[in-house]
Amino acid sequence: MDLTDGDDADTLAQGRPERAVGAEGGSVPVDPRRVSIDLEERAPGGARYEVRCELGKGGMGAVHLCHDQVIGRDIALKSMLPEARRSSGVAARFLREARIQGQLEHPAIVPVYDVGVDEHGAAFFTMKRLRGLTLAQILRGLRQGDAQITQAYSRRRLLTAFSSLCLAVDFAHVHGVLHRDLKPANIMLGDYGEVYLL
Repeated sequence: MDLTDGDDADTLAQGRPERAVGAEGGSVPVDPRRVSIDLEERAPGGARYEVRCELGKGGMGAVHLCHDQVIGRDIALKSMLPEARRSSGVAARFLREARIQGQLEHPAIVPVYDVGVDEHGAAFFTMKRLRGLTLAQILRGLRQGDAQITQAYSRRRLLTAFSSLCLAVDFAHVHGVLHRDLKPANIMLGDYGEVYLL
């Protein structure tokens, strides 16, 4: 939000509603009462992240859709699975993944917002919540002749996404990082042309 045109935070909080993208992708007004942050309102030791549902699970962690109660937005929170916490090597690898991902600033690499330990002693990190389909879902839909997917994902759109993906992989390689699990299930295409390497 650019406040250089004479607006200030008080004006935004009191009056004109700003616009934001809603859950369904449409534009909805931002609730002006939610613009200001009062950290004193939060209970000491209160959970910052409110878990909504599980988005997926992997070998060492689970990803949940959460609501960041300080910022007021939905995020993805990846936490270590209980069985993975027993190994200090796995814990170190999990935190290393978070730090590397957080240091690779590229439009196709999911930004990391926070790293921490929850009340159960499990390491976690938070990142941007993505919306879209994985390349695996798109390819399956194209093979099955799904009309919506066929219309939405032309050959040109897929080649453009592939080009963006190649640039992201090159960026990671230049910074000494190898993905080691590049596959269609780890590539996501957003509704507005975004391409993410997961």
